[in-house]
Amino acid sequence: MAVTIYKGFNLKSSDNNIWQAKIKNHVLAGSLAAVKKSIDWFCDTATIIDPKEFSSVGQKRETTGSPVAEDFNGYALKNDTGEPNTWYCFFNGRLIKGSKIAIQKHIEAYIIAKQKAEQQRK
Repeated sequence: MAVTIYKGFNLKSSDNNIWQAKIKNHVLAGSLAAVKKSIDWFCDTATIIDPKEFSSVGQKRETTGSPVAEDFNGYALKNDTGEPNTWYCFFNGRLIKGSKIAIQKHIEAYIIAKQKAEQQRK
């Protein structure tokens, strides 16, 4: 049985790589990454979330398609998974995510607003 400490909480491991931690009167059990995420959540919000809620933490995501990148008005729109709503773009120093059409509409609205602002200055 392995024992370690994470942010002041004792973590204990059983045979099947299942880790346990006790917060107040609750025993949390799951993968090491999920239990640590639960502890982080408790430290940040003072609420207890079961590690099952974080079961995907530490697992590699399956991709349904090949990565795609497109140029739209000078901005690179990317999709790493091939799923329809997992597009992202670095736009004006910020990361925006969502469907490809929604990101394109956002960029178009920005370009139109910028053009109107330039016309008003003249």
